[in-house]
Amino acid sequence: MLVDAHGPAAADEAWRRFTTPATWSSWAPLIRDVESSDDVLAPGTTGRVHGPAGVAVDFEVVRVDPGLRSWSWRAGRGAVTTTMDHHVLPAPGGASRALLRVPGPSAAVLQPYRVPAAAALRGLVREPGGQGSPEAVEAFDFAFAPSYVTPARAFGVTPASTAVEVGPQWLYVRFGPWRLVTPRANLAGAQLSGGFSWLKTAGPAHLSAADRGVSFTTNGERALCLTFHDAVPAIDPTGTITHPGVTLSVADPHALAAALGLPLDE
Repeated sequence: MLVDAHGPAAADEAWRRFTTPATWSSWAPLIRDVESSDDVLAPGTTGRVHGPAGVAVDFEVVRVDPGLRSWSWRAGRGAVTTTMDHHVLPAPGGASRALLRVPGPSAAVLQPYRVPAAAALRGLVREPGGQGSPEAVEAFDFAFAPSYVTPARAFGVTPASTAVEVGPQWLYVRFGPWRLVTPRANLAGAQLSGGFSWLKTAGPAHLSAADRGVSFTTNGERALCLTFHDAVPAIDPTGTITHPGVTLSVADPHALAAALGLPLDE
């Protein structure tokens, strides 16, 4: 399960808020108070989050990566605990994206948590803040062929709801309701592709029966295929299915490969 939000807060400021428990009640609607063993999250930080109606959840931070702006915790009460991953990505124009991922079987059970999680992430990035120069993030549009427009729109895929963003550390792909997010260090290779069947690529995201790759395609003529060192979730809301690669029909596949620093296998 992946939940994300976009807002004007600079990535450094969103990261500061995300890793400072004393601020959580100011941007997460359901958090009333937080007890934490550390003022700033670090591996081994423990504590308790207090919500409405006396609900309280214990937590332990298991990983913090300031370079990636990424952290993970185990949260729950007693035997009922789950691991959640949290990330902050820079976005074009000096803005940021905040993401929460629930990996593994817990994702299916926690689908109702999407709504409050999304509200919290929107609050995290809503207020502008942060100093310094914006980080360089390149955005790439999808190229929509006329025959793909109507079937894509039926699944919420439009020029306004699609984008590929390449930041210093992350690749972020939005394709209507689908998301694919992975560190750039996970990228293994790039190859130009094209000549796709309309029936197999038009409309929603498509799963390859041959290799479990995912296709985000808005035309059948040309695209960039990326492969990963470790498979990445994207197509199903629980993240159960993972993909060794993705096909992206961006308008300029060569420029995307260059931005990612990947040589093209043509």
